[in-house]
Order: sequence, then C-alpha cells, then structure tokens
Amino acid sequence: IMPSLVGSEMCIRDSPKHVILITLDTVRADYLSCYGATTGDTPAIDQIAKEGTVFERAVSASGLTPSSHATILTGKFQYGHGLRVLAAPSGFRLDPEHRTLATAFKAAGYKTGAIHSAFPVSGYFGFDEGFDHFDSFDTTPTNTPGSGKVGWDVATFQRRSDDTTTRALEWFSQAAKGDEPVFMWLHYWDPHDQVILPPDDEFTALVYDPASGDLKDQQSQAYAAEVRWQDKHLGRLFKGLRDQGSLDDSLLAITADHGQGLVDGRQIHNWAMHRTLYREQLHVPFILRGPGVPSGVRQGDQVRTADLAPTILDLAGLEPFERADGVSLVERLAGDRKGDLVAYGEQINGYDDNAGMRKKRPEAAFIYMVSDGEWKLIYRPHMPERSELFHVAVDPKETRNVRAANGDVYLRLMADLAERNPWVTAPFPALAARNSGAGAAMEGLGYTGTSGGSGDWHWECPEHSDHRADTRGRHGDGCARILVPVGTWTETDK
Repeated sequence: IMPSLVGSEMCIRDSPKHVILITLDTVRADYLSCYGATTGDTPAIDQIAKEGTVFERAVSASGLTPSSHATILTGKFQYGHGLRVLAAPSGFRLDPEHRTLATAFKAAGYKTGAIHSAFPVSGYFGFDEGFDHFDSFDTTPTNTPGSGKVGWDVATFQRRSDDTTTRALEWFSQAAKGDEPVFMWLHYWDPHDQVILPPDDEFTALVYDPASGDLKDQQSQAYAAEVRWQDKHLGRLFKGLRDQGSLDDSLLAITADHGQGLVDGRQIHNWAMHRTLYREQLHVPFILRGPGVPSGVRQGDQVRTADLAPTILDLAGLEPFERADGVSLVERLAGDRKGDLVAYGEQINGYDDNAGMRKKRPEAAFIYMVSDGEWKLIYRPHMPERSELFHVAVDPKETRNVRAANGDVYLRLMADLAERNPWVTAPFPALAARNSGAGAAMEGLGYTGTSGGSGDWHWECPEHSDHRADTRGRHGDGCARILVPVGTWTETDK
C-alpha cells in the first residue's frame, strides 16, 4: 500500500481537456492490488493509482447496478433520483429531470459518448440522456422461465472487456480529433458473472496462476481471474489514450457500482452475491488521475460514490448540481478538509421483480443503511429485530452485531435515516402514474398490486416501540423523534 504524501506533485494543467469515467461492474476494491489484494496483480489500474489519488474507503449506495450507477451519474442517493429497482411497474428509470454528468458536459459543449458492456446500464433505464453516442444494449426484461423472477438474457446482452476497449478507443480517437473536449463513460462487466469468459487459454492461465494467492473456491478463482483479465484490457485502453496524446490531458475517474460477496461474504454473512449492504458489496474503488489531481496520494476518509459527480464537475470547472447529496472532494485532494462523510445505502428487493434472492434471504427484502465511518446501521423495517449495528472502526468486516449494547448509537443513526425519509412502503405504481420518484412520493400506505409480494406497514417511534401511528410524523410527548416504518412483508408464492 502506498503511503499518503504531503505536498505531493500536482499535474501541470489546472483543468482537464477530456473527462473519462470508468465504472467497473461488480468489482470489489480488495480484489485490486492497489487496494491490497492478494488475489493477483492489477498493474494497469495500479499504475493509474500511483499517478493519481486513491480514496481507500469509498462506499457505494447499492448492490444493484442501475440504482448505483444513477447515484454515480447524478450525485444523488436513491430517494433523490428515484431509480430504486431493476424490474417493477416503475421506479426503474432515471427521469430526464435529473441532471447527470452527460447532460452537464453536453450543455458545456463537450462531445459525449458511452460505451457499455451490459444491459443494466442501457437506455432502458434512462441513462442515454445527454449522450451524442450511446453504445447500448437495448432489450426489455421478461419473465425468466424457472427462475421465479423478471430477468434478461444475460448471454446475449453483455460483451467482454476486449470488445468494449476496442470500441472505446475507436470512438474516442474520432471524437477527440477536433477542438471540442470529450466526455466518455466506459462500463465494464466481466467479473459480474461467468456467462461469457475470456479466451480459454488466457482464462485457464489466470485461474491457476500462483499469484492468485490462497483462493480455493471456484467462484472466487474465476472472479479474480476476470478482474485481472479486465485489467489487461484497461491497460490497453490507457496505452491507446497515451499513444493518441490524450491521457495526460484527461481526467480519469475509476469506480465500481458494487462488489460481490464471494467466499468471505458467504462465510461471514451467508451470501456470496450482491443485493445486500455488507462491506463485500459496498466497498468499491475510487481513483482519480489527471489535471488538478495530486499524484501518489491515498485518502483514508470515508467517501461515497455520490461524491464522484460533484468532484468531476469541480475539477472540470463546471457548475455543481443543485440538490446533490454528494459533495466535491477537491478540497480533500488539496488536503484542506478531512473527516468521514456519512454514507447511505438501500435495497428495495421486496418490490423488485428481479430480486429472486428474496426467497433465500427474506431478511433482505428491505434494507436501509447509514454509516458515519465509525459505526454502520443496517435497518430492516419488515424485520426490525434483524437490524444490525456494526462498530466498523474496530470490526471492518462487520462480523459482530453490537446493537443491543449501543442503544444510543443505534438511535442516533436511526434519526439520520428518519430525517432522510427514504422509505418505500408501497409497490411502485404503473409508470403513467409515477410521480417524481423522490422518497415522499412513495410514502402512501396500503398500495397493492406488485407481483413480488405485499407489505403491511405502520409507523413507530424508534425509541418507544409502543407508540404507533398510521402516518409518518413525530412522536411528540417529549420525545419528538421522527417515526419510522415497521411492518411485515409477504413473498408471493410463485
């Protein structure tokens, strides 16, 4: 791990000519060697990390690809941007009313392009707004035979990183020929699944490479191999940009939408995939490199993927988004501000028809998370007794639920959640009836009609559970805490 540097060398340019956002789908930070991985080297990303700034404790807002990417692009949490599920009557599409990095750079005169590797970041979810070129996989989710959920053809609607990189270099070389600056968003997919693998010889060599450390289980071996194969093609991307003379004029921003449970997630939290909110799913890379970014620096404070868009806009000299939840990290780059930022996350699996994992993990139907960097609360309104509090400062792997012994911390973090008002207490209505998508629009009680399940909700005081109400408000009677939803949720038997 590289040490933090004080008074580090700054890049020569004050602002970048081009901006390139790279999102690595389902990539855990701790599977990159610049984050201390023992699962094999990722030299391409490591080099960018050495030449830029690494945020060591970046937290994603979701273990769901569309929802998390909406936060990355808008700087808003889910209750602000409204994209909260993958499949439902609504709640799956980013409304054009929300400004994104693409719409901001387009308005500022940039050529804008997106090269994508899988359906969950397609135009179907509203991500095409503001792009001159949008290389997207367009389809519609359908009932997946035998799965009990709404899904999509994963084998058809994804591509490998070698193809994505070739397309990206070809588009960028043409777009950057003129005087106009360029904003490009690249999305890579490989580690998400093993449906489309690298060439047999390369994949086999990577899986059985002694550098992969002590991985024994097949899932983690394959995952690490795909992370490293993807890194090879990121190296080809960076070399191509350098050969074109554009790398040093460009701001590179690298992050991930979420991670993956894998073997340690299965051992600690009984879940090897995503769509939950433990560290394995939410600790993601966050690396900046380019004009205005110190080189060889590591920042140890907790930040959020919601901070990426405000930071990119600030470094590019553009106006910030209004009502963003994230903040610019430029002052932190300069060493002028410190301290952990409060992270938020959610999974609305109960009203997401793509969340087939609900039957195996009913406690994951509704999850809301808030972390101040020292403590982390996971609240389950349909099973409040299963809620968890972790002292992550001393228990970073989140192995011990210490809620019972730390009631004051629990109430403080519950108050934070209550103030945010992120609750979804009804199925998502049909798209034509959809409101703005903000949390307040989802607040109605008793709405039914989803194919996924049904909830029976009321409101309680987090400090005095004997105080119940039919609507959200404050307890009063000398307490004045904001009420939170509590109830039951029943999976549809299908």
